[in-house]
Amino acid sequence: MKRFLTRWYLLNKRLFKKPVFVIILCMVPVLIMALNAVTAHSDGFIKIAVAVEDPDDATAVRIAAMLSDSSEIVHYTLCDTPEEAIDRVRYGEAGGAWIFRADIQTPLQNMVSGGLDRHCVRVVEREDTVALRLAREKLAAVLSSESCFALMCSAYAEKVSPDYDVTALRAHYDAAVGTGEIFEFRYASGELIDADDTSYLMLPIRGVLAAAILLCGMAMAMFWLHDEEKMVFCRVPRAARPAFELGYHLTGIIDVGVVVLVSLYAAGMGLSLLREVVSLAVYCLGCAVFVILIRRLLRGAGSVAAVTPLLIVAVLVVNPVLFNLPFVYPLRVMTPVHYYLQATHDPAFLWYGMLYAAAVGAMALCLFLFENRRRKYKTE
Repeated sequence: MKRFLTRWYLLNKRLFKKPVFVIILCMVPVLIMALNAVTAHSDGFIKIAVAVEDPDDATAVRIAAMLSDSSEIVHYTLCDTPEEAIDRVRYGEAGGAWIFRADIQTPLQNMVSGGLDRHCVRVVEREDTVALRLAREKLAAVLSSESCFALMCSAYAEKVSPDYDVTALRAHYDAAVGTGEIFEFRYASGELIDADDTSYLMLPIRGVLAAAILLCGMAMAMFWLHDEEKMVFCRVPRAARPAFELGYHLTGIIDVGVVVLVSLYAAGMGLSLLREVVSLAVYCLGCAVFVILIRRLLRGAGSVAAVTPLLIVAVLVVNPVLFNLPFVYPLRVMTPVHYYLQATHDPAFLWYGMLYAAAVGAMALCLFLFENRRRKYKTE
């Protein structure tokens, strides 16, 4: 154990003298702080100006107030007059303006009774974009909810009593129907995310940090190749070389893994400590054997350096980090990132990750034995 700890200390000491490794370590907390800063000052991707033609119309004011609560995706700004809302669109301060007409209750009632007068809101936009179409879904949901409430009031007056308490009926309707939100955040495993506690900007952070660990692994592979050229580890017995290689790569990967673990809790994305530690340990092992296999296939340090940025981008694309592409699933299962992201919410993937690490490690060991045998024949 003393010899093991001594070698571990010496390997870490050498690593911290390498500027590239220090940059990778510093990159993780800087990324977390940058995302936290962006999240704190985020005004949403879509900006909508909301106004009412008649400030005394209780229904229109209520609808505008429902929309004016800012969300992280659509940011609503309540304007005093329709002209102010239109000016915001004209000068590029908002992507669109929604102006609710006076006496909006009339068209809502007409929608219930099947009338043709359905003009409830005037929409002013600079251009028709996908983002604004998405925002209009929220508008349609709110107006549909108001129409349903009008239908409820009409049915109650007809079937129960024409004299009813609108406030009590409204409270009952809101409790039964809910908020009518059209955005719902879930993990890939299907587990619901509390949108009030988690920023949508922070959701991809786990996948990005996993890619940072993989990037460190590729850097360790290049460090190993440079050390081999200088014959730094020539005294390591050939039979002990695979275990020594694994420990060499794990040294830097675990260092970054510890920083990632601390960063996840600092960002409020950490789960139970035991689950995080176990899933990160399995992932670090999978990363180590994965980069060893890649290094053995590519052999040269220049080839590894050229492939590294392409590999990191490919990992972020095929895994559901920034977006989900179901048709690339066969490629996804070939990367250790897949098992780490799934294991954080499905314990079964911890075992799959171990099996993956064992399979990839066996392939890397087979390549090592094949190279050994070929080198032996050349020597003879």
